[in-house]
Order: sequence, then C-alpha cells, then structure tokens
Amino acid sequence: MGIACAGARTLLCAACLASATYVVAEDLTFLHVTDQHVPHAIAQTRETLAALPSGPIELTPFGVTAPAPAFILSTGDLVEFGGGKGWWAQYLELWSALPLPVYHQLGNHDNTWRCARPDLRELHGSAFYAFERAGVKFVGWDTATPQDPRPSIAEEGVRWLTAELERTPPEQPVIFFCHHSLDGREFAGAYDRARLLDLLQTRNVVLMLVGHGHSVRAWQVEGIDTVMGGSTWGNRPGFGIISIMGGVLRVGHQYADGTGELAPVLEKPLASRSPFLQVTVAPADGAVLATADPLRWTVTSDATPAATRWTLDGDLSGELRPAEGGWLAELDPATVAPGAHTLRLELTAPDGLVTSRTVGFFRNGGAFDVAWRTQVAGSCQGAPLVLGDRLFVGDNSGALSILSATDGAPLGLVQTAGEVRSAPVATPDASTVIFGSADGIVRAIDLAGAERWRFDTGSAIYGAPLVADDRVYVGNAEGDLCALDAATGVLAWRSEAPEYAIEQAPAAGDGAVFAGSWDRNAYALEAATGELRWRQPSAGSDREGFVAWYYSPADCPPAFVGGNVFFADRAYRLTVFDARTGERLLAEEKCAAVAPSADGASVYVRHSDGRVSRRAADGSVTWTVEVPTGAVATVPVESHGIVWVISDRGLLSALDVETGGLLGQERVTADLFAFAAPAFDGERVYVADMSGRVTCLAAMDH
Repeated sequence: MGIACAGARTLLCAACLASATYVVAEDLTFLHVTDQHVPHAIAQTRETLAALPSGPIELTPFGVTAPAPAFILSTGDLVEFGGGKGWWAQYLELWSALPLPVYHQLGNHDNTWRCARPDLRELHGSAFYAFERAGVKFVGWDTATPQDPRPSIAEEGVRWLTAELERTPPEQPVIFFCHHSLDGREFAGAYDRARLLDLLQTRNVVLMLVGHGHSVRAWQVEGIDTVMGGSTWGNRPGFGIISIMGGVLRVGHQYADGTGELAPVLEKPLASRSPFLQVTVAPADGAVLATADPLRWTVTSDATPAATRWTLDGDLSGELRPAEGGWLAELDPATVAPGAHTLRLELTAPDGLVTSRTVGFFRNGGAFDVAWRTQVAGSCQGAPLVLGDRLFVGDNSGALSILSATDGAPLGLVQTAGEVRSAPVATPDASTVIFGSADGIVRAIDLAGAERWRFDTGSAIYGAPLVADDRVYVGNAEGDLCALDAATGVLAWRSEAPEYAIEQAPAAGDGAVFAGSWDRNAYALEAATGELRWRQPSAGSDREGFVAWYYSPADCPPAFVGGNVFFADRAYRLTVFDARTGERLLAEEKCAAVAPSADGASVYVRHSDGRVSRRAADGSVTWTVEVPTGAVATVPVESHGIVWVISDRGLLSALDVETGGLLGQERVTADLFAFAAPAFDGERVYVADMSGRVTCLAAMDH
C-alpha cells in the first residue's frame, strides 16, 4: 500500500502572540492507532496491539532511533455499533495488558447508535480534553455528532478549545487528534469546519492526527499537516509511530501484516510559532444585518498579505481592498439575498500560505426577519419549547436554558452532567417542563427552573420524553422504556424488552406506547403495564444479520394516527403497522421522518428526495409538495395552521396545512446540519442550531 503525501467565532487576539521560542523539553515518542471497530475482527486487532513496541524504535527510513513510546492515541471508531451490549468493556479490555496509557477519542461508529460520550467522560472527564508531555500540548476533540452518523463541529467543544488555547503559549507545539479529517465532505459545509480550523490557525498546531479513512496518508488541511492512520484490522493492519527528536517531527507507519514494512509518512522541523497570519474580522461571526445595512467587513492582520480574497457561500468571490488599518470586503447588496450566508475571507502570505476566517451572517428583508438572536453554550439538536413568554432550549453542553421569548434575555439555567440533546416537553396545563439528559436523569421543573422531581433511569437519555395520560414515557441508551407518574416522577413500570438504545421519543395511542430501538425493531407495549404487545422489524431493517441493526426504525419518533403507527427507519423506508396487531400495512421508500398532525388525524412524511406529504391514517396521500428536505430525520411540525419544515442545511419552509402550498421560504442557518425542528407560537418562529444560536424570526403574514 502506498502512502499519499501532499504538500471561533471568538478568536484569540493577535496581541497575545508575542514572539518567543518554545523549547520541547525532551525527546518524545508516542503511537497512533485507529478504527478498531470492536467486536468486529477483534482477534486481528489483538494481534496488531500485541505488536506495539515498548522499547526504543529503529526508524530505519529516517535513519534514527526513537526512544520508547510514552503513550498511545486512539482516534475513533473504537467500537462498531456504539458501546452497549458489553462492547465498550471489550474495547477497554484490549488495552488492559499494555503498559502504556491510552488517550481515546470518538468516531461516528462510537456516537451514532449509542453515543459513547458518557463513556469517554468516565475516562477523560470530557469529550474535549488536553494534556501535556515534554512541552507539547495534545488536544483530543470529538468530531462525531451525538446519535447521528454525520460529523459536526460542536459549539461546546469550540468554547472549550477557545479557553484552552487562551492558556496555551503561542510558541508551544500543539498536536490535535480527532476522528474525521477537517476537510471531509461529510460535514455540512465549509463554515462548519471553519469554526474549528480558524481557531487552530491561531496557535502552533504542528500535527493533526485523524482516522476514519482506513488508509494511511499525509497531506495539509488549510495549511495544517495532517496524517490519517490506517486500521488495526483489514488487508494491511498497522499503527503509527510519531517521534519528536532534536526539534524534528517524524511520522512513520508500521504495518503489522507480516511484511515488517515501516513506511515514512512525514518529516519536518518543528515550527517555533504558528505560521499563519493573526487576523481579526468585524463584524464578527453571527451578525444580523438590516436591509439597509452595508455588506462590509473589515479585516486586520499582524502582517501585510501578498493577496486577499473573499468568497460568499462558496460561490461569488472578489478581492478585498485596502482600507484604514486593514482591508475591506464589500459586497453588492443586489447579489446577496435575504437569509443566512457565510463569507470566507482569505489573506495569502508572501510564502503562499493562506490564512482564512469564515463568518456567518443573516440579512433581513425576506420571508422571515430576525427579531432577536442569542447564544447558548452548546450545539442544539432538540427543538425549542415555547410556553407563553418563555422559551426552553436544551444543548449538548448539558444545559437547559430558559429565555425570554420576547427578546431572548436569559431567565434561568438548569445544568446537567450530560447532553440535553432532545426537546423539552410540557405537561398539558403548561405548568411543568420535563426533559432528559445523557446523565440518565429525567427532570421536571417549574417555569422558573426549580426542580419538582427527578428520576434516574440508569443510562443516558437522548430522546425527548412523552407526556400522555398523566404519565411520562422515556427511553434510554440501554433500551429501557420507563413509565413515570407525571406529577411525582415515581416509576410505574420499566420494560427491558428492547435490546438496544432508544434514541427518540415514543408515541402513544390505542392503549399502547410505541417506540423504535436500534435493535432493528419497532415495539408496542401496553401503556398500563409495560407488557409487550408486539415487536416487528421495519421495512428497512427486515434483513438478515447484524447489519439489520444499522437500519432500525430508531432515529425518528413514531407517529400514531387512527389506529395505525408510522415509523421511518435509517434505510429511509416508511413502515405502517396496525397498532393492535403489529401487522405491516404499508412500506414505502425515500422517507426520512414522520410526525402526526395537530389533530392526530393525519401524518406528515418528510421524504429524503425533497418532498413533504400529508397522509391519512391508512397512508393514502392528501397532498405532496416539493421543498428541500435531505436525509436528516428532523420532523415536520404543524402549529397554528402552518406546517414547518427545515431542510438538512437550514432552509426553512412554511406550508399551508390544508393544501401544502408554500407560504414562505428562507435559509435560516448556513453550512450547518439542522437537527432541531422549529417552534412556532403563532407570531414568531424559533430556531436552535448546531452553533448554539437561538434565533427568533418574525413570521410572514398568513
């Protein structure tokens, strides 16, 4: 196998980058392994790990002998299907006989079906952490999205890293390790990646180590040297060896396939400071511009660039022009439609290195205008809940924020010890808000945030609770479905019938509770007792072997309508079951999400090919409309006579409930996955996004 080589919103200030020389105190060697996929090919992985060196290493291609390794970095896809069923314990057992400490990071396989962030917190305290060896700072960063296969840049991680780099001398070498390459096309877009890359350019990042590709290569991502490790199993298993000696960084890859090949990957002197220009941009990321405001950004730098350029939304571009104290990017208003946009600003140094900053902005004057915008501490994957003059928003920093619906002012905060990934819900009298957290606890609070009761389910909660018939129903990452008294939180029953994680809220009807599990099955449980009524695979998961679990009806809540229950699965198949018997009545392709209508008589289907349809209880079509959707399982929401649909990249569409006619449409987030459904109170629309922004939009007349 050949090795291919090729040449935050709150960014750190240039003034703190005083010149100095940072000295690495001693020689250092460490190892890089990745993509173990336990329990798949675990025997081959054991053989690879048994070959890890424990003494000095002859780096023959470089002509040097490196000291014995000090530790190991493991960069994601540690397990195949999340860490449940004992697989996380199996993964950790692989390392138990090795004498070296191991620093772990998560990949998409670790986070998708049963998010492993709680497991990582037990090891390292956080999904984002740092440590130092021999004067080098190592930063581990989780690029995998909780309970979703798509990578994303987490706002909670950006905030943590901003603070960590503020404590990092500008000369100190930094080695960054994560699972996904930051130029990967699986991210929502360039802006998502830029939220992290712009921050890394402010410090002396000498190497980025990644996994995911199951191959070995070295290249540059936005000017940062990046090395992808291979895998511990497959045709050519192996591991990386990284050495710092005499101010020189060397990376080799040792194949453990019997050939004994040690391949050179990268060799370079350590830089004494970041090679990038240190720049600032105004207005900053997230600006909201009125229709009459000039589309003008000022860029300042600590050195004069040889060339400059701006690019709008990855398409329209031009040069910056000199202005007092810096350079100016000025856009023609006629070319910039209302809505959300991203602007990339590039300064090229005389040596050809490009320093970039990317900012997002919203231009008013379209179907929806920003009334206010505020920031919470983490990425938002759950819909906001609006109750009168209060807005409740959960985020992946573990917080539930209580905001004024009028102006976004903070009114309260409930902090938990795990991601609040899903939407909070209210009791029928709107006096109590109930939500779950990845710390495993269901909490009930009053409208000011004071706790009324709590119940520990014993495992992470990533789906919203359901309140129905004076009970709260909630599932957890172990596959338990719990029924609690809505007034007291006392457990009525617990079902362990599902064999793997329940990611989404259940549905209720016909005396039953319905939920999808990542064990490939849809479930119906008796609401009174929790007794199993039926279990059935969905149309997409009705296949042989373990692979069926990947396509489970689990990443979208089911919808109960007229005696039938609708499930959308990861194979993008719609399955309609008879709620009483579990008989499969209908199966259809290209369906990503379902949601009941406000009156419970119809169901809305979000299709993966750019359609939304309204169906009767038997699945027959009432209307279908073409609007951007995508394969993200974000549900349509009916409220006050309007059906709201947000596409996978943040284009918001308002549809007439009776006809499906388009009432208004505008992009409200750009280059970010939209996992959270909008909320609408009859006058304003509330959108929470993966950058942690909560935006209140004044709706068009309807």
